This record gives sequence, C-alpha cells and structure tokens, in this order.
Amino acid sequence: MARVHYENFPVGSWLLPKRARRHLHRIYAFARTADDLADEWRDAAALAGFRADFLAHCRGAAHDVPLFVDLVATLRECSLEESLFTDLLSAFAQDLEVRRYDRAALADYCRRSADPVGRLVLRVCGYRDPALDRLSDRICTALQLLNHLQDLGADLRQRDRIYFPLEDLARHGAGEADLRAPSASPALRAFVLAEAFALGREFAAGWPLVDAVRGRLRWELRAILRGAAAVLARIRALGGDVLGATAQLPKWVRVRTVLAGLVLRRAPRFAGGGR
Repeated sequence: MARVHYENFPVGSWLLPKRARRHLHRIYAFARTADDLADEWRDAAALAGFRADFLAHCRGAAHDVPLFVDLVATLRECSLEESLFTDLLSAFAQDLEVRRYDRAALADYCRRSADPVGRLVLRVCGYRDPALDRLSDRICTALQLLNHLQDLGADLRQRDRIYFPLEDLARHGAGEADLRAPSASPALRAFVLAEAFALGREFAAGWPLVDAVRGRLRWELRAILRGAAAVLARIRALGGDVLGATAQLPKWVRVRTVLAGLVLRRAPRFAGGGR
C-alpha cells in the first residue's frame, strides 16, 4: 500500500527492525484506508462503518476483517492506546465536513490527524515519555502542514479545502482567488515562503528527538527529517510557486534521504531566508 501511494517520507522503511516494520505497516494500512475513504471516495457512511468495525474488533465482538485482526494484535502486543486510532478517524471524518480553518481549529486538526502517528511510532519502538511525545508532536504537525503547503491548489480544486487560515493569507495580500490560479502570485509566493520558513524552525526544534532515541529508529527519524528538509529546499527553489510546479520529491531524492539517514548525524538545513 505504501508503494502504491506517493509518500515524501519513509513509511516503516527497512531502516527499522522487522518487528517494528510489521506493526507500522499495519498501522499505515489502517490510516491509509480510512484516509482514502474520506479523501478519494468521500464516503462518510463507509468511514463510519470502518470505525464501527475497528471498535468491534477491539472489543472482541468481531473477528472477520484481516486488517483489524492484525491491527488488534499489534495494539495488544505493543500496548497501544485505542484513542490514538480514534483520533485519526475523527480527523478523517472531519475532512468530509470542514472546509476552512482558523489557527486554533487547524492546530486541533493536526493534533488528531498527524500527532497520533508519531506517538504510535514511538510506542511500537518502545518509548513512552511525555517529553519525547511533545517533540514528536512538533515534528508531525509540521509534516502535516508541509503536506498541506505542497497541496494548496489541489486541496481547493479537488476537495474545496483550504487548511491555512484565510486571514494568514490576507496578511501577505493573498486570498482564495490566488489559490485557483495556474501559478502562484507574488503575494501567495510570499505566504508560502514564510510558512516554509516557520515550518523549518519547527523541524529544527523537533530534531532533538533524533538524539533522544536509540538504534535504528534514529536512522528512520533522520531520513524523515531529511526528507522534510528536501521538500522545503524544493519549495524555496520554486520561489514558493507550489501551484505552477510540484514540490513532490522524485524517487531518487527520496532514496537519497533514506541513505543519508544512515550516515549523516548532523541536522540538515531546514530554514532558508526569513519572514
């Protein structure tokens, strides 16, 4: 499933031990399926049924869906909090209803749509520490916002969604009409570059998580954060025009970030320029 869907960042890659990969692939399949029900199929009833089936398997009232059978085994083996999964499902359901955000609502959305993933990775790898959770949340929220920044035009055209508050765009002189254009206006470019710079600072603030964990998880985190740095560099190279060109990383760059996670210990350069 991870091979079929484009992902900028590693998803339970070979950098992690086989046991962790097995659990993280199950978690990814759960999240990817639910997200596709919301984003690709836009089927609220199917997503509600998915949630009901998942909870039934968690309660031992059903045993007929292999994805959930395997996932419940992971929940029990790794002592994972059920709330991390229901938070993800609530965020996916929200995508079917909410089209515009203010900053508080966007932060709450990221808390449920992104932060649980990082906490699940930490749990699977044996970490239960509030301080590490906070660093992970910072990274995961920034990753989510980076994805939204890349998809500014597509989110509006395909799903009528604008995740970034319109008042933030307005501070740079941009508005909804700018997002519908084939290429970014100077005002929208200024907004994108300012957001990219702010996200770079968030990634840098989360980097200490890399040094706080041990073993192969450290490699995986390095690869993820180097991938984020590469996307930010791509956005800067485009001059902030995420409408006229793609900020997605070609396969060879993604492979390079994974390999760099093995050998480079220092933090990459996340931010360039300023607000």
